[in-house]
Amino acid sequence: MKLFFLLWILIASCFAGYAQDDPTSNFITGHLLKSKAADSELYFLWYQSEIHNTTAPDSALVFAQKGLAFARELKFEEGEALCILSIAKIFMNIGNYSKSLQTALQSLDIFERINVPSEKAINLYFIAEVFNLQGDYRQSLLYDQKARVIAESIHEKKSLIQILSNIGHDYEQLNQLDSAIFYANQGYALCDPYADAFMVGKALSLLGDIYTKSGNLTLAMSSYRLSLVYSGKIKDVLGSGILKDNLALANANLGIAVIYKKENKPDSCLYYAKRSLQIASQRKFTRQILNAAQFLADYYQDKKIFDSAFAYQHLSIQAKDSLFSAQKILEFQNISFSEQMRQQELKEEEGRYRSRISIYILFGAIAAILVIVIILLRNNRQKQKANELLNEQKQEIGIQKTKAENALEDLQLTQAQLIQAEKMASLGELTAGIAHEIQNPLNFVNNFSEVSNELMGELVEEVSNGNTAEAKAIAEDIRQNLEKINHHGKRADAIVKGMLQHSRSSSGQKESTDINALADEYLRLSYHGLRAKDKSFNARFETDLDKTLGKINIIPQDFGRVLLNLYNNAFYAVAEKKKQAPENYEPTISVTTKRSANKVSISVSDNGNGIPQKVIDKIFQPFFTTKPSGQGTGLGLSMSYDIIKAHGGQIKLETKENEGTVFIIELPQK
Repeated sequence: MKLFFLLWILIASCFAGYAQDDPTSNFITGHLLKSKAADSELYFLWYQSEIHNTTAPDSALVFAQKGLAFARELKFEEGEALCILSIAKIFMNIGNYSKSLQTALQSLDIFERINVPSEKAINLYFIAEVFNLQGDYRQSLLYDQKARVIAESIHEKKSLIQILSNIGHDYEQLNQLDSAIFYANQGYALCDPYADAFMVGKALSLLGDIYTKSGNLTLAMSSYRLSLVYSGKIKDVLGSGILKDNLALANANLGIAVIYKKENKPDSCLYYAKRSLQIASQRKFTRQILNAAQFLADYYQDKKIFDSAFAYQHLSIQAKDSLFSAQKILEFQNISFSEQMRQQELKEEEGRYRSRISIYILFGAIAAILVIVIILLRNNRQKQKANELLNEQKQEIGIQKTKAENALEDLQLTQAQLIQAEKMASLGELTAGIAHEIQNPLNFVNNFSEVSNELMGELVEEVSNGNTAEAKAIAEDIRQNLEKINHHGKRADAIVKGMLQHSRSSSGQKESTDINALADEYLRLSYHGLRAKDKSFNARFETDLDKTLGKINIIPQDFGRVLLNLYNNAFYAVAEKKKQAPENYEPTISVTTKRSANKVSISVSDNGNGIPQKVIDKIFQPFFTTKPSGQGTGLGLSMSYDIIKAHGGQIKLETKENEGTVFIIELPQK
């Protein structure tokens, strides 16, 4: 057996330089090879569990359990930990993440105890993957960073490449795309394209996912295509031929299909989606089968080809059912395996207990009786005290619950009152702006009416004198005045109708709206509303409105409230700075609209005092305000944030203290 094991070592060593791509090669050269005491049968059992863990999890579990029992028989702790980690992988692949995490923590405990940093780094990286699959990306990032520190300290390049790529995946799932690209590129930069084809293919597939999410489809397509090249030429660990990283191939093909769908290229889209499904089906990658089948079902559903949509939807349901069934089968095996380990631990504890009993048998019986009596008396007293304490706690909890409910009712009432106050304040400012806007056309109507009345008197006089030519000239002046009266009357009517439309309660229905007109209209209303409250207030406002913007679907009443709030805040900021600034300071508000490929942006900037850095993170929180007490409820920006999010957009700010602030609204262009 030992001779056979040495032969295995020789073969693995000969091919180590050519098998860097295989995902298990670092275990052979970096783990089992370290122990001369490990038997070849243990290696065989462990390796069989590794190569079957994605295709036949039940068989893989049997091999791993036998390997674990054999490692414990040899008292080979490193082999024991490796077999436990293999079991954790099997649990992960069939979707039993809680059991996978529990088992992986057991192997981590052994690696920490025997102080093997390289295995500890890989174990931490695996635990991070489990958290990632569970959707807990921040916990995944925590474990990946721990693994990175260890891998960097021992210069474990292979592990570090995978860990950095996994950190990039964590940030990609957290939508922190700049960090995702940074770490993914770090991992990719460490890869040797000739020796690390497996890692290169995986890293490129991840970069493709990140670039797709960030909207850079050109780089995404290049990354996916290179991933296909490298993932298809991985050398076998024993030199028996060329393997393929089918998991990366399935992911990259589906990523290309997603891009072609975005580019409206149906033939190419279908080709790569079906190719991804074919690869996943051949290798029994249940999760990838589910992703590809669901993509094709959605595609055919959009195209209204319902028979194909139904077929792929059925396949996706089968994949889910298959995963669930595999999990149920393994649950039974888990219980059996856990019981075996528990029984073994009990036997070991029983042996230690008997050895102690043989030494202290005479004194133990007496001590046991005394201890039992003391424990019974003590437990009885503690039970009585615990019951009394429990009753007191129940009463106290009831009192605290009543107080909390009353406090919650008071808080909800106060919040409702504050929200209503904010709405009424906005309505008052809007009303003041409306009054000023309508005053101009009304002044024109009054002036032209008075002039026309005087002209009528002159007309009567000229007609009485028989001066026909002069009478006609006066009549023509009266007609022009009436046209102007009619024009300004209609203008006033339009202002009233428009303002009523924007100030009434929101219907919740999106309408095709001219953003430029809405932005300009509410800018004037905000300015005149503030002027109505403070006649001494003056400010210059500028607009740079993109004429190609067109109309977009929004709820105009809600969006108008957002603009009015941003304008009011901007005018307030410059007014406050004017009170402190020198005479040459000119308060200025700028409004800019711009259209890009897939979004519309509206910027509102001022040259006020800016926002302190220490409160920027709180600026969109409800009831937070930088205004003095009594001058603001702190709900304006919070409500604006919620309205923009409901439109599928985002609102952000850029500020410099003593220089000014820019609020930027971005909406999707549909």
